[in-house]
Amino acid sequence: MSFGTAVTAALAAYVAVLAFVGLRARAARTSGSLADFYLAGRRLGPVVLAFTLYATQYSGNTLVGYPGEAYRMGFSWVMSVGFMLAVVVVYLVIAPRLRAASVRHRFVTPADWLDARFGSPALTRVTNLLMAAAIVNYLLAQLMAMGHVVAGLSDGFIPYAAGVLVLAAAILGYELLGGLRAVAWTDCLQGGLLAIGLFGLLTATFLSGDGLAAAADWVLENEPAKGFRPPGPVLATWASTILLIGFSGAVYPQAIQRVFAARSGRSLRQALAFMSFMPFLTTLPVFMVGILALPRLAGFEGIAADQVLPSLLRDWAGESPWMFAMCLVTVVGVIAAIMSTADSVLLTLSSMLAKDLAGPFLRWRAAGAAVAESRITGIGKIASLAIMGVLAAVALTPRISLWGLLELKMELLVQAAPVFVLGLTWSGLRARPALAGVIAGTLLAAGLTLAGYHRIAGLHAGLLGAMLNALVAAAGSLAFWPRVRAAGK
Repeated sequence: MSFGTAVTAALAAYVAVLAFVGLRARAARTSGSLADFYLAGRRLGPVVLAFTLYATQYSGNTLVGYPGEAYRMGFSWVMSVGFMLAVVVVYLVIAPRLRAASVRHRFVTPADWLDARFGSPALTRVTNLLMAAAIVNYLLAQLMAMGHVVAGLSDGFIPYAAGVLVLAAAILGYELLGGLRAVAWTDCLQGGLLAIGLFGLLTATFLSGDGLAAAADWVLENEPAKGFRPPGPVLATWASTILLIGFSGAVYPQAIQRVFAARSGRSLRQALAFMSFMPFLTTLPVFMVGILALPRLAGFEGIAADQVLPSLLRDWAGESPWMFAMCLVTVVGVIAAIMSTADSVLLTLSSMLAKDLAGPFLRWRAAGAAVAESRITGIGKIASLAIMGVLAAVALTPRISLWGLLELKMELLVQAAPVFVLGLTWSGLRARPALAGVIAGTLLAAGLTLAGYHRIAGLHAGLLGAMLNALVAAAGSLAFWPRVRAAGK
């Protein structure tokens, strides 16, 4: 059997398993409430919570985009291991506080926390809009990654467009059936497959005969710029990227919803402890793939570098039956990870549109009367269909690399970070200064980007915007707080 045919058969079997899991999750639903559909009844234990957080953070950007970026940049891309470590550090600061507040107020979406903490509809709407725009971009990146991986690893047997459309339909199917319960259960399956796949990837790396030492020798001889420490501005960009991803990754709306869904504080702590080891078991292997591809693969420029992982696995698969098996497991694990991130983002987007946008409108139409939560859940399902349909159509004509999409998403999402981080750690943060900070930071980041200044002295425009954002929010709150305290006396 050719590798492309084996990949097609494995994917067909995997999609069938996902359909079964979706049906089981539907049978396990206890009500049509928002908490049951979007938070699995707030009953996620440590194992399921750990896997669903893992699957949410490690995506097509990590498993497809990172090897492509390592291929483009060389050994300096090893700093990518620090990205996810930074996310875990910020998680440890804010996640326990978020869950404690959720227990008291029964939050469903991030906007619920914003309303409870600040009581400012304007701040909630602006922050929600930023978060939604960022994760729309994130979902688009996952759909593109699915198409790239399936087309590359099936050796063209499954075209890019078919990979996007078929797997998008599979995600819609089990998500609409079981909500977060189905997503979390499939995340466990997908996380397990990814762990096996990464073990297979490491094994394939060491058995391929293309050791890192040989790759380093080749790089130093043929592309020496990729083998040495980069100049100062690039080092500044390293630090900028670590901060950018650390703060923005920790305020993913889908990750915040996982925190709300935790069964207990202990379950959340155990899941975060598991997450702290994952950068070394996930990001490091995919970095190695990009380096090992340099001597073997030539001519991958720009967006084409996102095909490095599929091309290298396809080459390795032809070396021996063992390599064939290991590469096949890796393929399914990688596609599973991409799908697991896409389903999480889609579910969160639909909850934000249904509860935060449609819910208030329905209550207004009903003159303040209660609106059945099952009706809002149904609107969320329609929103899922619409979102996936539009983004799948956009993904059919990719125009930017996966890493480029990741940076764009992070520069938007980081503008929400000061509101959450300062709001959870400092009681003095006030709504009006926080809103002014979000607006100022977003305008600065957007203005610099539109003017062509994506980085200044190596620092991302989005990070500079977030720094201004935090400064305006903190300074304004400090100026405002004494007056509030005096009035309270």
